[in-house]
Amino acid sequence: MKLKSFLLSLIICFVLVSFAQQKGTEEQYINRLSTLKSPIDLTYNPVVKKYIDAYLDNPEKTREIIGLSKFYFPMIERALRSKNIPLDMKYLAVAVSELEPSAINPAGATGIWMMMYNVSKMYKLKVNSFVDERKDPNKSSAAASSHFRDLNSIYKQWPLSIAAYGCSPVMLNKCIRMAGNSLYFWDVYPFIPEASKDLYPKFIAAVYILNFYREHGIKPVFPDLYIETDSVLVNKWLSFQQISTTIDIPIDQLRKLNPIFKKDIIPYNLDGYWLRLPKNKGKQFDLLKDSVYNPLPKPTEFAPVAIQQAPSDSSKPTEIKNEKELKQQDKTFDKKRISYTLKKGDVINDIADWFDVNTKEIKSWNKLKSEKLKTGQRLIIWVTSSKTGYYKRINTMSSKQKKKLKKKD
Repeated sequence: MKLKSFLLSLIICFVLVSFAQQKGTEEQYINRLSTLKSPIDLTYNPVVKKYIDAYLDNPEKTREIIGLSKFYFPMIERALRSKNIPLDMKYLAVAVSELEPSAINPAGATGIWMMMYNVSKMYKLKVNSFVDERKDPNKSSAAASSHFRDLNSIYKQWPLSIAAYGCSPVMLNKCIRMAGNSLYFWDVYPFIPEASKDLYPKFIAAVYILNFYREHGIKPVFPDLYIETDSVLVNKWLSFQQISTTIDIPIDQLRKLNPIFKKDIIPYNLDGYWLRLPKNKGKQFDLLKDSVYNPLPKPTEFAPVAIQQAPSDSSKPTEIKNEKELKQQDKTFDKKRISYTLKKGDVINDIADWFDVNTKEIKSWNKLKSEKLKTGQRLIIWVTSSKTGYYKRINTMSSKQKKKLKKKD
């Protein structure tokens, strides 16, 4: 036991020493950054060091980011080049989202560029219930490039333009006034809102790590996305489930390749939407197009259907004694879908009680992984058709009224 403990201690010490050797000194950081020829000022600062060290402290995540950069940087560079924006601005996507197209922050900024809704509308990106083009790396990069061009036409320097991207020009102008009308970023830095003040230092840290990761012994890990793809035009309503079932592609892969579709559904659009598929699946989609568009039957958990069994002896006709029995035999589906908007204090057990269902059904109908619910969330609930009016009224009841509802066993 003592020998095992000693060996374990030696291994831990070796790992810690090796990890410590990965980090560089301030002098190394400064010298390496100075060798980069960039039209964007890459001034070293202790805040920059903090974010460089953060990348080195999490080598697994850094490997993923480096791998993603091999996939996304070429398309970002094309967009930047088309607007005559310095190609080094591609590193801003690393700073804001770690190159995750589906990223969303608490303020609602979305996509690889963490673009706010008002900015996306300025550059005519489509954002609605089914589609969010901020999650499209190509389209959002084109919009971001136009936005960078407009910001830099105001501030005439990239550090302040990057800061304005993070907090908006209106807010940055206030910060500049608070800094005595200085246009030097590090003078304005203390006055920038906390949520976005470190965007420029993060940008410099991203530039450093993606240029000098080899010096720190980090190797990239390439994502599943790093495959050749084809694009097919879809001009009808189509679900990922239909595509997945017909041409055998995992739904998760469809989501990664097509992050703009919010509900796993490609909606109808006059011009259609381009769907990205693995290269070997593009031709298969075209060949099986009619089958792909053919709607699939709804899963039983979304609309449970009562199945009638045929009598064992088909030669003997079934006697129907009365009208009530006739209706009972003819009834194959007696459920209607309604929605309920969660109020403060609602819990899933109470909701199941009110609607005379169980919690498993609610989780299945709404694809919930846990029983945690958020205020304002809309739940789909299937109820008995004859009592639809009664169940719909629950949505408008007060908490006191709902407490008085008789609970069913």
